[in-house]
Amino acid sequence: MFSTLAWSIPETELSSKWSSEIGPFFRSMKTGTLKNKDGLSLKYFTLINPRNDKSLVIVPGRTEPALKYAELIYDLKDLGFDIFIMDHQGQGESSRILADTNKGHVKDFKNYVTDFELFMNKIVQTSSNPVYLIAHSMGGAITTHYMAKHPKVFSKAILVAPMLQMNTAPYSETIARYYSKLLVSIGKGNNYAPDYGPYKPETDVFETNVYTHSPARFDVSKHIFVTYPDLVVGGPTAKWVYESLLSTKSIDQLNTGTPVLMFQAGLDKIVMPARQESFCHKKGQECDIIHIPDAFHEILMEKDVIRDDVLNHIKSFFGL
Repeated sequence: MFSTLAWSIPETELSSKWSSEIGPFFRSMKTGTLKNKDGLSLKYFTLINPRNDKSLVIVPGRTEPALKYAELIYDLKDLGFDIFIMDHQGQGESSRILADTNKGHVKDFKNYVTDFELFMNKIVQTSSNPVYLIAHSMGGAITTHYMAKHPKVFSKAILVAPMLQMNTAPYSETIARYYSKLLVSIGKGNNYAPDYGPYKPETDVFETNVYTHSPARFDVSKHIFVTYPDLVVGGPTAKWVYESLLSTKSIDQLNTGTPVLMFQAGLDKIVMPARQESFCHKKGQECDIIHIPDAFHEILMEKDVIRDDVLNHIKSFFGL
């Protein structure tokens, strides 16, 4: 581990500083919307300073609104980056697809990628600054497909617990793919996938969560959904599961042409490690994996001892 600390605000002060500093700072960012090819509104947030000489794109995972990354943005705000982040279609402050907005849904996984292309073309790539990437979970899958199509856009990319292989237990991945395809084919694609349902704050408790070991960061995430119920996304639909399993089936075979640093969570219950490792093995020297044995899936929202080390690795990889 690095000997120097990278955090701006430790867990012990996070609750008070969220209200007084972090949240207000995020809300001070410039906002805008894009219309995608299907007429959906995509909400984005930017932090731009003419003195900055590089750009950073942050890409959230499934269910995660951009607001959830306010602490990370606060940590990185003084490092010379213009910062860009967008809510994916169907979540955050972007347009929802189904009348039941609690359902995590997408008609085609490629839609996430084309939305991201639009965001990059219209908002991010409007200067000559080199562009860097931090993408988490589903965001990692989206940007892996994007980088395969646009291999020279990012100078360096960080994939945090990327969703290259979903944990489909108790089913095998193949059975889950065929099962979800069957549900879609019989008209149940818009229903919640088996064993999933709407978000319920009363059952969302730290003791049973599989995302973070930090009570403070868990509380902040829950606070966001309780305070801003319009940002809530619950379980995925059968269609989302099918599209995601289809899009990640051979994702490790894609050639991104971009230097990648990957963080792998040793206690991840959401995604599986095998395809992360085969992806990096295929890229050879252009990809390094940092395995964090004590981390749950949301590495960037982990307890200080893990998160500090990760932030230092991020700064080192980006040459800061």
